[in-house]
Amino acid sequence: MKFQAQVQDGGKHVRLGYFDTAEEAATAYARSEYGRADAAKLLQPRATTTAAGAAAILQAAREGLTLTASSSSNSGYRGVTFKPKKKGSKKYELTVRFGGRQNFLGLFATAEQAALFYARREAGRDTSDLTAPPPPPPPPEPSSAAGAEAVRQAEREGLTLVTSSSSNSGYRGVVFCPKKRSSKKYQLRVTVGGKKVFLGSFATAEQAALFYARREAGRDTSDLTAPPPPPPPPEPSSAAGAEAVRQVGR
Repeated sequence: MKFQAQVQDGGKHVRLGYFDTAEEAATAYARSEYGRADAAKLLQPRATTTAAGAAAILQAAREGLTLTASSSSNSGYRGVTFKPKKKGSKKYELTVRFGGRQNFLGLFATAEQAALFYARREAGRDTSDLTAPPPPPPPPEPSSAAGAEAVRQAEREGLTLVTSSSSNSGYRGVVFCPKKRSSKKYQLRVTVGGKKVFLGSFATAEQAALFYARREAGRDTSDLTAPPPPPPPPEPSSAAGAEAVRQVGR
């Protein structure tokens, strides 16, 4: 018999037996009082997400983070424990294990806020403000001469190439696809109406990011090597100004 079923109860390991297969060991656990208790926890109704909790979920999505779920936690999130008897409005406790011991990281008003804190910490990000994303990372070094030219073109047009720490290219919406055949290995996708929309493939990450920046600014995206036409001149502010315009035109 190669498979052992055991549980931890009150800091002690309790053996449930040895079995020939993993399935038999899992069945023994499910039929034990420990397995039945865990199953009952999963059947308990989850608390309705509050507005603050929903905002934390949306914030995680904006930052490209995943709130890690856990079936063994009474909050539904890893490391987050609901403490109903705790005084005050912050009844969700976050603890993580490192250095061989459980470490307390704080109390939160919602399970989702605690899970967002945990996700940011795991990603090495700032955890001081749960309502705003951390500052974007600095742009990566241009991958080629064409990429460097796209960066300069963006500067000439007064555009910002939006960076993203969750993208493998370093730019928002731009994904590097190394296995793609052809020289254009950078794909640009944006979310429109809840769906991902493909906007094209590009030779460099910077060209894709420039296309994205122009699109967001409502500018022409047909030519990435030349700036859009300058805006028309403003109306003269006075008669003297109108005369000066006429003088230039002569």
